[in-house]
Amino acid sequence: MGCDSCSSGSCSNNDKSGLPPGMLQKYKLSIDRSDGFLVWIETERGPDGEPMMCQHCKELLGKIREMDAGNSRVWGVVFGHQELKPLYKEIYSYGVETLYEVHDKALSIYHPEAYAENIAQIVIRTEPAVILFGATPRGRELAPRVAALLDAGLTADCTGLELNDRELLMTRPAFGGNVMATIRCTTFPQIATVRPGTFPVPEPVGDKRGTVIYWQNASCTLKDILSSEIKETAGEDISRAKVLISLGAGVKKESIPVAESLARKLGGTVSCSRKLVEKGWFGQARQVGQSGKSVAPEIYLAFGISGAIQHLAGIGSAKKIIAINTDADAKISEVADEIIVGDANRILKELERML
Repeated sequence: MGCDSCSSGSCSNNDKSGLPPGMLQKYKLSIDRSDGFLVWIETERGPDGEPMMCQHCKELLGKIREMDAGNSRVWGVVFGHQELKPLYKEIYSYGVETLYEVHDKALSIYHPEAYAENIAQIVIRTEPAVILFGATPRGRELAPRVAALLDAGLTADCTGLELNDRELLMTRPAFGGNVMATIRCTTFPQIATVRPGTFPVPEPVGDKRGTVIYWQNASCTLKDILSSEIKETAGEDISRAKVLISLGAGVKKESIPVAESLARKLGGTVSCSRKLVEKGWFGQARQVGQSGKSVAPEIYLAFGISGAIQHLAGIGSAKKIIAINTDADAKISEVADEIIVGDANRILKELERML
């Protein structure tokens, strides 16, 4: 699948899609055969530098299992080289049946153009009905490139997915987060990016086997990367917390140390609503909601949070929501499992003292 018409790092193919002549047109004629799911398996480096499967990929594969119950094929696409072999078993255990590894040491480093071109060609080979990416910084860059190459639609930053036969219903905030829109695509493939933390991480299935296909890098657009670094964010990653103490506009600034102490006692982390980020009390990395992060903790304790739709979009996968608010009819009460009516600051202080 290599490009034989390359010279000095560029392709002589005049097709703007970057795909071999006729491949995109052939794919469009095969819409009736499109079936199954393809997921980009994003990897990250662990503490010892070893590659790890990103948590949101497990969430996506778990959601596919829930929606489809194993009726359709599931393909995965991963980029790298020999270092990826230890990941195969884990990837299969979450539901991938056929793993396409774009086997090129140069692609162990993220190259958006090359990744997009290879994924597009693998899509043409496999003809999936649905393609899913995590709405990470890389996924948000990569998915539109793939959609453009395939002349397909894209629904970005989804917070909900439902399946109706082969049709994917994709829910995301719209109009500044004031409504939740459910979108359907009229063409195949249906492409979506999904916010990390939207769905719970499923249990892996032990001893599940799959097939790996080594795919030769077909891109002619590799660039020299002069430097690459990961921006560090202060504090723990709230999207991975099992317990979240979340603070809203009803909480005073002097209550923040109390919340931090309570979080330590519960083995959790402090998060917040957008209002407190706007006040400068927290960085955006701590924000839950549409313009922050989606979270799926075991327990979500919401102190002084009214429950704007933008905030609720980020807590749909929390297993248990406990709301502490002076207003028993606050919007958050519609999704809360338990409601405590009272002053959030006083109850926060008393709870910390009792523990």
